[in-house]
Amino acid sequence: MTLQAELQINIVINNYTQRSGSYSSNYDYIFLDNLANSSYSNLFRSDLKNLKIKTKDGSNCPVLYIPSYGSQPAAILVRVPVGKISQTTKLFLDVYDTSTIFSSTLSTGGEVLMFDANSDTYSQFFMTYSGLSINNDSTDGGRFLRARFVPSMDGSSPTSLFTTFASGGSLSNNRVTVARFKRISGCVDVNDNATYHGTTTGTYMMQTDYNLTTYQEDIKVTSLNWDGEKSYLMFNGTKTLVQVNSNDAYASGSDEEGNYKQYHFHGRVSNGFSSDSDYLEGFDRNNPTKIYDNNYHEIEVAPGWFLTTAFEEYNYIDLKWMLIFPSPLLAANSIPAITVTQRDSKTGIRLYKGSHEYPKAYKGSRLLWDADDEDMTDTGLHIPDKIINHNWDWVF
Repeated sequence: MTLQAELQINIVINNYTQRSGSYSSNYDYIFLDNLANSSYSNLFRSDLKNLKIKTKDGSNCPVLYIPSYGSQPAAILVRVPVGKISQTTKLFLDVYDTSTIFSSTLSTGGEVLMFDANSDTYSQFFMTYSGLSINNDSTDGGRFLRARFVPSMDGSSPTSLFTTFASGGSLSNNRVTVARFKRISGCVDVNDNATYHGTTTGTYMMQTDYNLTTYQEDIKVTSLNWDGEKSYLMFNGTKTLVQVNSNDAYASGSDEEGNYKQYHFHGRVSNGFSSDSDYLEGFDRNNPTKIYDNNYHEIEVAPGWFLTTAFEEYNYIDLKWMLIFPSPLLAANSIPAITVTQRDSKTGIRLYKGSHEYPKAYKGSRLLWDADDEDMTDTGLHIPDKIINHNWDWVF
């Protein structure tokens, strides 16, 4: 086992919003699905299992390795202490020789939930209905779960894929859902905060091919409840669907119905986290709706409509796995720009107030401090006069 390279993962959020104190976890989770596009990818195993991720102080970050599938590349879910996350988060990426194989150090269950059709029994994760079946998968020699649209005339059974293991997570922790499909196409809805018979809604994606509906119109669109719509085929074929749901409370109170909160909402649906991923994103600030529920509910993936009025052929989706985890970093903010570079060799001081990092400091229009200044020239910002007397937390 030989260390080949010491690289750096740079995560930049231009409109970074520091999470409120209502976030209860000590950790955040970052989904890295674009490492294979890095200019250093020739050093990586195809399954990324020769990579280790550390914080800048050298602490190992637990990771979950997600294998590639079809056209979808391998990915890594990494757990990072919230104190190490800012507008410009940097993580170290240690690359070992490709004969090295590391195992996942992040386990599922608890905060990180996962269903894998290759190894898990679907009845332990989903409500049973007549449209579900496990099928052998020629792509990887494993299995996939098929969910078909099957009408239930009396409403006594589900008509869609409905989880049973996702309820209970705190709304303040936000939710990211990643689902990898062998096939997703046609008419399909995804609600990441669903209750059976539809009494709650979170981030809601609806993809519709009107040729498959009773309207028989040549219209194909994908829409998001917090934003508008765009042309269809964002999800078609072997795809990874990423859906984020943020509830950031701005007010709370009580009335005759109980205790409630009011939230800023942020929703996003995409086929990845990289900057070139196809996506829809929307914000709803200061939503006046009073929400009395403190917890998330289930995930519903609903294939809908049919090809003939005789119900001869149903729409369907084929699911490989579904991953659910909390992440204010990904849920409360817009798309992060994630790049892989050589590890920084600069020395100097990084400035913080709380958990927010300030890479530059100004007095009026004059630049006093630039953390990217290679030669560390005297710009007029001195210790202790300009830092310690202003209640900074500072690290070397």
